[in-house]
Amino acid sequence: MSQDLAIGATTRQRFIALAGLYASVFTFGISFGGLVPWMALHLDAQGLDGALIGLISAAHPVGVMLMAPFTQRIVRRFGSGNAMIFCSVVGVAAMFPLGLTDSPWIWLGLRFISGLSGSVPWVVTETWINSATSSETRGRAVAFYAAIMAAGFAAGPEVLKWSIHFGASALPWLIGLSVLSLLIILPLRRLAPAMDDSGGAHVLGVFLTLPALLSAAVVSGSIDASFFSFLAIWGQRVGFEESFALTLLSVFIAGNVLLQFPVGWMADRMGPRPVMLGCGVVCIIGPLLALSGLTAYPIWLGLVAFIWGGCVWGAYSVALVAMGRRYAGGELAVVNAAFVMAYTFANVAAPPASGLAMDVIGTNGLMLVALAVAASFTLLVFLRRREF
Repeated sequence: MSQDLAIGATTRQRFIALAGLYASVFTFGISFGGLVPWMALHLDAQGLDGALIGLISAAHPVGVMLMAPFTQRIVRRFGSGNAMIFCSVVGVAAMFPLGLTDSPWIWLGLRFISGLSGSVPWVVTETWINSATSSETRGRAVAFYAAIMAAGFAAGPEVLKWSIHFGASALPWLIGLSVLSLLIILPLRRLAPAMDDSGGAHVLGVFLTLPALLSAAVVSGSIDASFFSFLAIWGQRVGFEESFALTLLSVFIAGNVLLQFPVGWMADRMGPRPVMLGCGVVCIIGPLLALSGLTAYPIWLGLVAFIWGGCVWGAYSVALVAMGRRYAGGELAVVNAAFVMAYTFANVAAPPASGLAMDVIGTNGLMLVALAVAASFTLLVFLRRREF
């Protein structure tokens, strides 16, 4: 069962740890959010075809997904703080050679290594945040984490804009931000919670026992990844100017960021399940409205996109709250690893599926995929009451 607070940590230590984790996540998010489009633009300028660029982009989440089942063993062997620092160092080190070679196959290997090393910091961070908060404030603490992570991802492309403006490469700045993220965590590693005892839990078994909670990772990972790739294209195909189509994506991302705290507050007041059901219903209504003619009313469509974006990412953060209420320590780390696996799988699988749907069904194939994923998620949350 879950313990409200990390054993042995004072209130001041928990506050310092949370502040450090938030700052580290934000700086890393900017770096990661800028690195992905930087790589795509750089490789495109070298004349690489889109399929190979997509393969290199997918190498990172594939690495995360493959390493996630082993995360708890690594943490148990080396300690959560030490494992987090070591893997973060490997991830930063894998960025440096990107500026020394344009070989796509070396880049592919580097991004795969980066993904393998990225699993441990991801799982430890989310487990740590859950462990450092009480049941009364967990929703808001996790929501703030989700908001600053989304804000970091959204701010990443701004680094590219500034580097282009000054005629310099963005890579040194992106590496510097990752180094800063690591340096913030370095003095905090002794405060990391113990995650030694898994309670007999196994990552693959979590998929059988917690399908509703893991489906929250799938709906968030699927819709976010698909919309980052295709929402602007969808907007242009249904008749919007390019500027508004891009604005629609920005509004969706703004919802990701700005609505997390209200969603977390509701999770603290009402409990995770009703809030997750509400997020699921909004994620169903969103594509239905997009399919039913709301495109004739751009302002209303923008409002829907804003709320929709908040609920898509809100499903992720509220699921973390539910996990923190039920599990603790090593057991929570195992559940969190399964959650990360589900999210990264969705990141990899959903964009090709959405693209194929748009090719086969037509422009609204994107919305039909989003509708199918949201309906499946909502049905599972409705039926699987015992997971909460």
